[in-house]
Amino acid sequence: MKSPLPTAPVLSVSIIIATANRAESLDRTLLSLRQIRYPNFEVLVVDGPSHDNTAEIAAKHADYIRYIPCTRANLSAARNIGIAYAKGDIIVFIDDDAIPEPDWLDLLVAPYQDPNIISVGGFIRDQAGIDFQCKYVVADRYGNSKSYETLDGVTLDSNNYFSMTGTNFSTRRKNLVEIGGFDEEFIYFLDETDVNLRMADRGWEAVVVPKAEIHHKFAASHMRTAARVPRTMYPQLRSKAYFCCVHGLKTNSLEAVLEYIAHYVDLERGWKRGLLNMGADPATVARLISEVERGAADGVRDAFGHSGPLSITDALAAEGAATLYKLFPLPKPAHDRLRICLLSQDYPPVGTGGIGQWTREVAVGLAARGHEVTVIARSETGFPYIDFIEGVWVHRIVVKAASTELRAKFSPIPHTLIDYSAALYDEIERVQERRRFQIISGPIFDFESLVALHESAIPTIVSLHTTYKLGLPFKSDWLQNPSYLRNHVQPAIAGEGELLVSAPHILANSHGIVRDIEGGYDLTIDEDRLRMVPHGFSDLTAGVVPLPRDEGEVRVLFVGRLEPRKGVDLLLKAIPALLMRYPHLRFDLVGDPDQVIEGKTYKDRFIAEHANNRDVLARTTFHGQASRENLLRHYATCDIFVAPSRYESFGLIFIEAMMFGKPSIGVAVGGVSEVITDGIEGILIPEPDEKLLSNSIERLVQEHETRTIFGSNARRSFEEKFHVDKMLDSLEVYYSSILK
Repeated sequence: MKSPLPTAPVLSVSIIIATANRAESLDRTLLSLRQIRYPNFEVLVVDGPSHDNTAEIAAKHADYIRYIPCTRANLSAARNIGIAYAKGDIIVFIDDDAIPEPDWLDLLVAPYQDPNIISVGGFIRDQAGIDFQCKYVVADRYGNSKSYETLDGVTLDSNNYFSMTGTNFSTRRKNLVEIGGFDEEFIYFLDETDVNLRMADRGWEAVVVPKAEIHHKFAASHMRTAARVPRTMYPQLRSKAYFCCVHGLKTNSLEAVLEYIAHYVDLERGWKRGLLNMGADPATVARLISEVERGAADGVRDAFGHSGPLSITDALAAEGAATLYKLFPLPKPAHDRLRICLLSQDYPPVGTGGIGQWTREVAVGLAARGHEVTVIARSETGFPYIDFIEGVWVHRIVVKAASTELRAKFSPIPHTLIDYSAALYDEIERVQERRRFQIISGPIFDFESLVALHESAIPTIVSLHTTYKLGLPFKSDWLQNPSYLRNHVQPAIAGEGELLVSAPHILANSHGIVRDIEGGYDLTIDEDRLRMVPHGFSDLTAGVVPLPRDEGEVRVLFVGRLEPRKGVDLLLKAIPALLMRYPHLRFDLVGDPDQVIEGKTYKDRFIAEHANNRDVLARTTFHGQASRENLLRHYATCDIFVAPSRYESFGLIFIEAMMFGKPSIGVAVGGVSEVITDGIEGILIPEPDEKLLSNSIERLVQEHETRTIFGSNARRSFEEKFHVDKMLDSLEVYYSSILK
């Protein structure tokens, strides 16, 4: 029997993050490292000196990282501390405002199997995450750098060398230690350029791996504002002048170097004076110019006053040598992870729809369990961009017209819906080589998963929510627009029927929606294609502060769009008489009030009808759309939650109320009866009827003890049936079963 071929050793890696006063972005960067696929690395955070809550963020990640304070505001000094403490074969630098792709470290480390390779860098995407900030960067002996798309025609020699950018730069530890680490004369700016040049001067080979990508989000710092306006110029000019003298003199005369520095200072003076035309404060401009001149003078002085780089001291090296390698504990090894793409037009914090809220619970929950999760949503800005939020990749896309072939293939589905679905699929294809999705899941509404389902080899799930057909009876704006009904709604309904027949994987949140869809479309969804997973929610009650209220009040809360499907018209009709009978009663309505019904919004109609009854208007508050934080405060404040929807496929709003231990009143439609049990967590009326609704509200207003019992039962049901962990357990099993 032949012996197995030897495998390449897994090199140990030390990722060093030098940070100062960027707690929020540092938290995001550290969270992003949990989805790295490479199995053998440690993370060292060198802090300081910070005056924000960076130490608290480091403590939050204490099980994953080593945290080392730095007493000086000197980037090179912070990096040297990291080098001294690092134990990995390879040292990698990444900024505290950068997010790596999951395969970044695998790709960055791979070239080191060649012993001749000493340094490796990768490409850097810009703030939006679509275009590149830089690819190949080549610098000269004055520290000037130029970015190239390719290396075609680029000559590397004693004057031109690869300049790896500090946010995506790696090197062998032994070689970095051999040159003494970073020169601490570079407080900020040109620090890694100096290291790259000193390595190049020794003939050490460097390479760039294009696909080893990070996203550079760019946060404000003590050196520059979020708009990249400098707060100071002294460190930059000191570093620039020092660099020119130390390195420029090896190939240029002293006269030429000093002439270059003088020209550079003159240019900087001009650029700073230009700030005056942009409205800058004259005193600030004068200070910046003074810092330019003083920094250049000090840089020249130090270049001739020092005998060599200010390197890692023996004392620091000994201090770092006493520490141990701390393996970063990945929540799941790469081979055990699910790699999932979720489609949702809304995704918090952009949009407040139920599908978006459910998608967020799934995405954040699975990411916290160690899976790789990407959400693709619609951009609200007019341009595409990528975020990394709560451990989830969020891609926001801009829709363009789909091909004529695709539009014809999926006719008669409206072109706008085909276009959006095609745009989602294009984004999937664009990143698939990198993200390697195993599962795609998208809602039936608006056909988000349509093109992926038919064009991709990736298993694609269609999740059931309220469809066009189920929502049509309650959409007066659709019903009153014959052209829209004929050209958009009815073709969409026909397409939904075809999608339900062709989809191999269907995810339902309730038996009710399956029953209603099968009846509405006159079809049967085979059991082998269907999986039932009720929705779940994270417990968000901790730390929520109720809104101010008067003693003895009873507060009734409605949450939802002010439209017929949500039954708000029934509630508004019942409110005046209830307020008249109960002077301690108040109603709070939270949700989009702008939908026009027969010429007016429900809000405007209610205010006009009761213009002469100040008491009714004073105790009925239309809050409009609320932030997530304020919405939770409304739930915490109310005594009774009411949502008399004429149709809900499930009703996440009821789970939110149950989370806060509130009794609910709803209508036994769709999946609502699978969330609220009549007489246990609240009251379910058999049909959307104003009188039945009014009587139910009145009962709970009168019966404090019943409210208490229902509320206690609601909280218990939330914990036992609708906590997010229940949903995530089921989804993990479901997704894994599809892959098997």
